[in-house]
Amino acid sequence: MSLISILTQPEVRSFIAQHQDEDWQRLLLSAHRFPGLPIKEIALQIQCRQKAKGKLPSWLAASDVLFPGIIPLEQCSSERTARWKSSLMRGDTYADLTGGMGVDFWAASANFRKATYCEQQADLFELTKWNLPQVGLTAEVNWVPGNGVEWLKESTEKLDWLYLDPARRNQSNQKMVYLSDCEPNVLEIRDLLLEKANNVLIKLSPMLDIDLAVKQLQCVQKVYVIAVEDEVKELLFQVSNQRTETEIVAVNLLKNNQEQKFTFTRAEEQSASPPFSQPLTYLYEPNAALLKAGAFKSIAGDSLYKLAVSSHLYTSDSYKPEFPGRIFKINAVTKADKKEIHRLIPSGKAHITVRNFPMGVADLRKKLSLNDGGEVYVFATSDENQKKLILVTEKVNPEKL
Repeated sequence: MSLISILTQPEVRSFIAQHQDEDWQRLLLSAHRFPGLPIKEIALQIQCRQKAKGKLPSWLAASDVLFPGIIPLEQCSSERTARWKSSLMRGDTYADLTGGMGVDFWAASANFRKATYCEQQADLFELTKWNLPQVGLTAEVNWVPGNGVEWLKESTEKLDWLYLDPARRNQSNQKMVYLSDCEPNVLEIRDLLLEKANNVLIKLSPMLDIDLAVKQLQCVQKVYVIAVEDEVKELLFQVSNQRTETEIVAVNLLKNNQEQKFTFTRAEEQSASPPFSQPLTYLYEPNAALLKAGAFKSIAGDSLYKLAVSSHLYTSDSYKPEFPGRIFKINAVTKADKKEIHRLIPSGKAHITVRNFPMGVADLRKKLSLNDGGEVYVFATSDENQKKLILVTEKVNPEKL
């Protein structure tokens, strides 16, 4: 009996629904209490459902969805990033060469008339083919149970969009970072991808060196650095035969469907001459996507000043709500003196950030005798003359401005 047949039995589905919030490990240990039920498989489904909370709401809402395991769940895109990616792709025909759990395929295929899903792991292929109709498919789907690259070689159709998320783990389940280590190796199949599709979107590790990848791929139109609530999750490389200067787009997806976005080119960044200033009224901390993208100089200007070349903190007299990052009101500028700090922070509690400063957070916290937490944010940094500064700040509440 197949896994799908086992897990879709009425008594199994009912058991999972009744125990989905329980400790799956304790359930495994008490398997003897439930003779006749596949407790090992049930426990895995419960574990996956608990881990998928917040990441795949549509999957959890569909009671008949079956999860393939923890590793595919950890490696797949979140529903939110998948939906955002899908906004980049639209047309008549689409193919995903590395379908996996199908989250990216599900989101993107809604923008196409016909979509091809490829997956060479037989069990994963069968589960995804079962799952996607449960969460909703609108495109005409061509299901390919095999190697996506081999399918592409035989295909005679010119696709509007091609998507792939190369495997970034080796046989020992160790994470791989370099393009040449991925499977498939996109450097080896780049010409094939461009021959078969008008546009190619490649998802790669957030640890990848962006400039090196652009140099190796040679025909990158855009690079998207995608963060979710200030944690970089993905790098996307849009590749085509159109030779243009590469645009880098830093995107930070926030709560309530809000997002911060900044677009620049490496030439703009290299030629930028940011103005410098001592701390003024407001302090700006770039989000993680912006820092990964490397927009250290081009983000400054228009009365937004940089504190120092290597500090990557910014300041202004006027409030700039569009800044892609966190914004703070500077209440005091001082030095790392314990007595003075406690005069400024009577509660003895503060969040500490260190940028271009000779001490780490733990050592500075110990020196200043500050506990973590509270409403105060302390930034330890240096100005353009390398003078060490302690900035005592609070988060800006736009409603009070």
